[in-house]
Amino acid sequence: MLEKQVQSIPMDRLLGIIGSDIYIPGMNFVFGEARLPGQVALISTYRLKPIDPKKHRLYDDRVVKEAVHELGHTLGLNHCQNDSCVMYFSESLKDTDMKDSVLCEACRRALEELRDE
Repeated sequence: MLEKQVQSIPMDRLLGIIGSDIYIPGMNFVFGEARLPGQVALISTYRLKPIDPKKHRLYDDRVVKEAVHELGHTLGLNHCQNDSCVMYFSESLKDTDMKDSVLCEACRRALEELRDE
């Protein structure tokens, strides 16, 4: 459905945000999914909420990290081995909380190379 939306509206990328849990084959859940490369990405906020509902900042940080991660995939970036890079694959909230919300230097270079192609 997101792919139809991106075709009918003048835009380069479309990020969907859903409150339901999402899955892919072989995984119990994922925080997001994207076309690699492509124009559409989807993140789920279902598992991003902290146990303490007063920790709004933690929730916001998680949403930003997952959004940037999935949009990175749409630009052609793969998962990164650097656990502080936003493109690091998060198997758990601990992984998401540990990583930064920005690309590491290697992923920045990879993105520049993709732009130059």
